Amino acid sequence: MKILFLNDSSLLSHGLASGFSSADNLQYLPVRLPDWESRLEQLFKTWKPDFAFAEGVSISTAAQKLFPLLRRYSVPLVYWAIDDPPDWRRMSRPLARGASLVLTPAEECLPLYRRDKIRALYFHFACNPSFHRPVEPSLEYDSDLLLVANYYTSYPQRTVGLETILTPLLSGLSHLKVYGDEHWLSNTDHYRLPPDFYKGYLPYNQLPCAYSSAKIVLGLNSVITSPTMMSMRTFEALGCRAFFLTHWSPALENLFQNHVHLVWSRHPDETLELVRFYLQREDLRLKIARQGQEEVYRNHTYQQRVQSVRAILERI
Repeated sequence: MKILFLNDSSLLSHGLASGFSSADNLQYLPVRLPDWESRLEQLFKTWKPDFAFAEGVSISTAAQKLFPLLRRYSVPLVYWAIDDPPDWRRMSRPLARGASLVLTPAEECLPLYRRDKIRALYFHFACNPSFHRPVEPSLEYDSDLLLVANYYTSYPQRTVGLETILTPLLSGLSHLKVYGDEHWLSNTDHYRLPPDFYKGYLPYNQLPCAYSSAKIVLGLNSVITSPTMMSMRTFEALGCRAFFLTHWSPALENLFQNHVHLVWSRHPDETLELVRFYLQREDLRLKIARQGQEEVYRNHTYQQRVQSVRAILERI
């Protein structure tokens, strides 16, 4: 297959792309580039991709110009609605109408697409074992507790994660490092992260090293009511054999086992108890981290994800 990615995000280049075979031909042309339209037309005329692929908001500002070009050259669009379910109405649904196939990590959205006569399949995040793997730890990222996440509360349910996982740990109980955008230090919610904890933006290629250097990796979910949707960091952290502590959601419970593959908390006080306990039990941290990695390598790789929809992609 010849696949044209309309974005070059880490989710695609370090993640999803690894699921395709060496026989597949992949190219990237981000539609945020100033000359994307002329370059896209040239690719359609000369290279003739089997389909174009886009995820999330990456094509939202270009859609009005992109969709007519796709139709003109009869290039199908596969759209990965990674912001389902909270952005289904505002973002996914309008963009899905210009797609030949929609992939969604939120199983409960499938009936909504069907109702609108939009072809959709369940397709979750995963890990790439060749990238999401343990590496040599670094003193730069050495910490008791590590969080890699941007600050935002545009999804109200994310606030639950902040208050459950992060806020109780700001008292200085343990050595905490937070990487992400600068909204951690300045935001309209008046949420204040002590400046000593904030370490700046983490380049994605440093993610395995950061996860391999922390005793406990923290996770935040923006969705806590979906039976399937959860943060992509869950699969990535487990792939790196990190001991992963996050807040409970039905999706986590449906896909993983508590204190077997990872650990979840339902309350700020429980978070404090779990951190105190597991910081003293390296043996259990290593055991759970190993079992978590085995689980995602066995059932949640991008190669498996692509294989599950490959026959449909080949016919699109």
